[in-house]
Amino acid sequence: MQRTVLLIVCLLLQAPTSRGAEPLSPIEKYRGLEYPPSEENFDRGWKDRVGADYDVINSADLTSLRAALQDDDPFVRAIAAYALGVRKDEASADALADLVKNDKEYVVRIRAVEALALLKMKAEVIESALKDRDPGVPFVARLVAGQVTSEIDYAAQIRRAYSDGIDRAAMGSAVVGKPAPDFAALNMNGEAFKLSSVLGKKPIAIYFAAFDG
Repeated sequence: MQRTVLLIVCLLLQAPTSRGAEPLSPIEKYRGLEYPPSEENFDRGWKDRVGADYDVINSADLTSLRAALQDDDPFVRAIAAYALGVRKDEASADALADLVKNDKEYVVRIRAVEALALLKMKAEVIESALKDRDPGVPFVARLVAGQVTSEIDYAAQIRRAYSDGIDRAAMGSAVVGKPAPDFAALNMNGEAFKLSSVLGKKPIAIYFAAFDG
């Protein structure tokens, strides 16, 4: 009898170890970033943040993304809002509009504005963001307002870009003072662009505007 009880106890103690810990969801990984996307972390942990962005947009399920719009962490709310826009989750339009109007963090309001533009919904909410108290929000609202009526599916373009994944080894390969590494991307019109096709042949300026979060 004692041997039987001892065997059961040993099996119970070993059970959690044999199953292993459940893998973290993309949202949980994002929440656990060592260096979240705050201004003081601009130069720290950015590779992990970029990788986490890809995981959230490519892999997070819609239920967890919708729930994350109410997360205590503003950076989690922000990435969830953006991901729902990229994923064209029209069911989230009302919740995203509420974030634009009422969220206390400007990075969340920015991402929610971007998301509504990608959904091509709530044009009046995007217009209202032009009066936002933080200058970054009106800037983004003006930038994306035309997407609502455009025939271009910007969300599909972004999904396509993210679906290709990212080479972490290539991150940071662009260095000031050295030749630019070759890369391929889509331009604003959805057309393929490759740096080597123009490098050394004519002047080129590469511009992007991004608000971390």
